[in-house]
Amino acid sequence: MSYEWALEFIENAPQESGVYLFKNKKKQYIYIGKAVNIKNRLKNHYQQIKTDPKERKIFAESSQIEWIITKSDYEAFVLENELIKQYKPKYNVRLKSGSSYPMVVITDEEYPTVKISRKYGEIKGSYFGPFLPAKTAKHMKDLIHKLFKLRTCDPMPIRNIVCFDYHLGLCSGPCANKISKKDYNEDAKIAKTFLSGNAKDVLYNLYDKINEYTQKLMFEKAAVIRDQIKAIETVIRKQEVLGIPIQEADVFYFIDKRVFLIVVRGHTIIGKEELRISNQDFEEGSEVFVLTSYYENNYIPEKIILNKKVQDIYNFKQWLYQSKGKKVEIDFAIPPQIKNFIDRNINIADLETLKEVFEKTFNFPLPRRIECFDISHLQGEFTVGSCVVWEDGYMNKKEYRRFKVKTVDKVDDYASLREVLTRRFRKYLEMENPPQLILIDGGKGQLSQGIEVREKLGLNIKVFSIAKKEEILYTDDGREIKLFDSLPLLKLFTQLRDEAHRFAINYNRKLREKEGLKSILDNIEGIGEKRKEVLYRTYKTLDNILKAPDEELKKLGIPTSVAQKIKEYLNS
Repeated sequence: MSYEWALEFIENAPQESGVYLFKNKKKQYIYIGKAVNIKNRLKNHYQQIKTDPKERKIFAESSQIEWIITKSDYEAFVLENELIKQYKPKYNVRLKSGSSYPMVVITDEEYPTVKISRKYGEIKGSYFGPFLPAKTAKHMKDLIHKLFKLRTCDPMPIRNIVCFDYHLGLCSGPCANKISKKDYNEDAKIAKTFLSGNAKDVLYNLYDKINEYTQKLMFEKAAVIRDQIKAIETVIRKQEVLGIPIQEADVFYFIDKRVFLIVVRGHTIIGKEELRISNQDFEEGSEVFVLTSYYENNYIPEKIILNKKVQDIYNFKQWLYQSKGKKVEIDFAIPPQIKNFIDRNINIADLETLKEVFEKTFNFPLPRRIECFDISHLQGEFTVGSCVVWEDGYMNKKEYRRFKVKTVDKVDDYASLREVLTRRFRKYLEMENPPQLILIDGGKGQLSQGIEVREKLGLNIKVFSIAKKEEILYTDDGREIKLFDSLPLLKLFTQLRDEAHRFAINYNRKLREKEGLKSILDNIEGIGEKRKEVLYRTYKTLDNILKAPDEELKKLGIPTSVAQKIKEYLNS
């Protein structure tokens, strides 16, 4: 293919700083870059056509090159970021949309409440986080309501009768004057300290308060403080890495065309996440695009730690300063405690060896995406299916799916598997990049069900199954592979199988617990649908209901007489 069309553009390009834009015949921008000298940079692009497949794609799909001259390299840096954000060019690396992470906000109001926001600054208040994975933000919000009883209503009404959340112990009832403004704001202040990661400081304050209330014979308030202390101590025990010599930092770990974020707040690791990149052309020199994309909406901490030197670091520092209003420290040395955490929790697969062994064994390349299925039931009841996803060497939990089997009401693993596979395989027809390989937990029988569904839907995918104990892999072309003869393949396929089994069992157990609890409560006089739902939502298990004090059940709307019947029945 000839790329000579570009030479005229390159010859006329200015030797000044600015932004250049590759444009296709449809007038769409497919790549945007910046340079101190636009002409020299475009020449460099052209020279790389011979060795770089990505460069060949850019020139092959483009029909013209535009440029915008700027006053400085930094101005070009900012403009490049803005244009990439606006036009989302095909060949520019950036974070996928939705890559802003939830933060917990204690609002700046007369009676503060707690909210969740994905955009720093959109709510007036104090921000904490981000929380990774995202669902932990909701858990933290619920914990703040439970521990510090900040109001759940928004906006706050003025009324004489408290709401149900007050009786559940999730709100202190400021709307009905159940707490003084001074005490309420003291609780909000302590909640902020707790969210900052300074849990020990919170405990010292709470111990002082419990002594004060005990001396004044205010035993009910002392009991509330005691429950707060127990809950906070539980949170501290669950935190894996404490005492990091950094108060606040975001750690970006770039490795193998992937990027991980570890968040440190209050000298503690509060979360980790793999950031989702927009395309598969992540390359050396693209790191700064990931960083600027991330900080478009996310909170900027006091310190940012990177595991490698990145290009344009000085422009990035200036960009951060403009965004935050003060200098942000950037370090390239990861503290040992965090490095140990990364080594334990981020499994970097040896993809090169696996690719080589896989292609040699199966005569086709290792797929980028593999999905694995399993079926779980209890004597034909609560039958469920699981689908777990392996992508580029990692289990992608965000892509997991679970299925409640609807058409089979007896023990029939094959029929259940056909239903689950049919429902999932139909989705492949709509997916831009469906999996190239399907793995099923089971033997030849399960494999035949997968092949049957594949052929019925006309899909072009490979289907394998894996037998337990013997660890034999059955392929859709009739081969039997003894996985014990190949450690890389054994690790890959057993990891998938075991994860699918775990995911299916957990879903089955959750359904059994919910339905089992509700079916037992059906036998107790005075328990209707609403009370049954409240009891399940609050306690989850029979054991927890048995331990619940009558006063607590009464607050949930369960009369003492009915509470006694529940405990008599469960103890019988």
